[in-house]
Amino acid sequence: MKKNYNSDKASFEPMWYTPGDGPANTNKVYISGQEIRQLVAAQLGNKLARNFALYIADAQYYCTPLLDAKSIIKKSKLDRKRWTAEKFDCDDFAHVLKANFAEAAYKNGSRRKAHCLGVVWGSLPGPHAINWMINSDKKLRFIEPQNDRIFMPRRTDKDIYFMLV
Repeated sequence: MKKNYNSDKASFEPMWYTPGDGPANTNKVYISGQEIRQLVAAQLGNKLARNFALYIADAQYYCTPLLDAKSIIKKSKLDRKRWTAEKFDCDDFAHVLKANFAEAAYKNGSRRKAHCLGVVWGSLPGPHAINWMINSDKKLRFIEPQNDRIFMPRRTDKDIYFMLV
């Protein structure tokens, strides 16, 4: 017998961030690709490798308020996943978190821009892939998706060779 999922809405805990979970009347901050390039250069300048590349897929992005970003990260439940070499390792964690933010943007009906969150590769420290975001305060932060930790770029972060958003 096919289950009617609509009747279970009251008991369903959504895995993804849903519109309205964050502050209702926050000012929406958007950023262009050119502004992203400028912020990355200003905030990561000496941490970038000589062969650094930044791939920006869209013309404009939504700068998520930090409180809303924390909600999406928490609901991803990635911190509960187990790292598995070559199967579900650092780059996979980072891509899944990026997908969670893409899903949150898709479900939000009040705006039509992707979250300014991407994946970064470099010595973070040591060869590693994590996430980065630019929040509504126009500050670039890193996210370790394996433990949900959000932090400003550290002194030990260097040789960043690729970022995408």
